[in-house]
Amino acid sequence: MRIEIYTNSSEIPELINGPILHSPKVFRAFEESGKEKPYMLVAYDNDGEEAGHLLMLRKRSMRIFPPVFSVWYSIMGEGAYSSRCNNREEVFALFLEKVFDMFDFRHSFIEIQNIEDSRFAYGMLRSHFFIPVRDHRNYISLHSKEPAERLSVKYKAHIRRSESRGTTWRRASSDEEIKEALRLMKNFYRSKTRKKFPDCEAMFNMLHNSDGTLSDEAKMFIVLNKGKIIGSSICLYENKRAMLAYSCGLRKRHPLLYPGIMAIWAAISDAHSNGYSHFEFLEVRALSRLRKSFLNTIGNFGGKDVGTLRWYHLKWNWLNKFLRWIYV
Repeated sequence: MRIEIYTNSSEIPELINGPILHSPKVFRAFEESGKEKPYMLVAYDNDGEEAGHLLMLRKRSMRIFPPVFSVWYSIMGEGAYSSRCNNREEVFALFLEKVFDMFDFRHSFIEIQNIEDSRFAYGMLRSHFFIPVRDHRNYISLHSKEPAERLSVKYKAHIRRSESRGTTWRRASSDEEIKEALRLMKNFYRSKTRKKFPDCEAMFNMLHNSDGTLSDEAKMFIVLNKGKIIGSSICLYENKRAMLAYSCGLRKRHPLLYPGIMAIWAAISDAHSNGYSHFEFLEVRALSRLRKSFLNTIGNFGGKDVGTLRWYHLKWNWLNKFLRWIYV
């Protein structure tokens, strides 16, 4: 089995269908943003057929106080695999070997997160001196109850009051609406020190197919009052799962309309009406000083908190062993 690495979207061959977080569409979005460098790792079996692929990002972070500049590799999930692939963990191990070949003195660490099954490749990651750090996944089950039945009494009142004052929501249907909502999101996330919003042009392209039509794998919802956009959210879809990536609302300007709550409610309602089984909050996975507040918001929507693991590998093996002794 061989592994090929692609750094240009024009060179990526046709790949098997898999999670959107590992799709060529997301690769192109990050490529066009220019802020995070994407790598597409593709595994081929002895017959030259694709066994699986994995999207990895090289990220950078710079802080003025304290002065810190770091570069690292980030992997979201275990990747996409062919139905013929019976050894997913072995292929994932080959992907990691390639990542280690690229891992040099310029990079601070490797990060692996958002793995659905925490048992996946557990032994292999331990043997490569990865450090398991406890993390959380937050989601709502949409198949057993109506979303409205899971709402807290307070949020039911907020949504009812907002709708009675003329607030509506729908999917953004024109390029002008999408661009205006993206500008709103960009301004909202500018003040978030631990959660950055990608390039607007890259997000615009991710919300569209290559032929210019709206994508079914990524949707934007807008909250309207008196014809003005006061909130928006972006949701990603794969299999039977919907994932909230970003949401925002003009809460200070319209405190009695609850635009932030309505933006999330729009994404949840649409996911339920389209038959998705679970709704996951990707947004809360970014470390934030407001994490506790957002967890409270998820609880008011009827969300559950499930423990999982996030894996790290630093460039110093002695430090990996020491930290693993602390965390494990």
